[in-house]
Amino acid sequence: MWKHGTSLVLLILVGLSIPASAQTQCPELMRLRAEAVAAAKPTRGAPALGRCESYIRTSIAWNDLAKYANDHREACDISPSTLDDIEKYHRDAVKARDNICTGRPVLPYRADIILH
Repeated sequence: MWKHGTSLVLLILVGLSIPASAQTQCPELMRLRAEAVAAAKPTRGAPALGRCESYIRTSIAWNDLAKYANDHREACDISPSTLDDIEKYHRDAVKARDNICTGRPVLPYRADIILH
């Protein structure tokens, strides 16, 4: 359960990095961000198939947000670092989806991490 909480916290942090000015300029950006954060809420106790579907919805929501932010970065005054953060969280959501849907844990166990 801790692994799911960690990924949720990471995904919510991107919401804090979107500038407040975007709220008045781009309500669609804020709507997509809210959908991505809502989709990232963990489904505790759900069967594996239900968790997979949840992670699929989350990755789609982050993809929609990343695409919109990239397409409207100038109109919405989205900084390059914010766009990078959104794209990173999209990649993380895709990686988590791939792991969960193939039966692996969201994050590798500490013993599986190889430090160079």
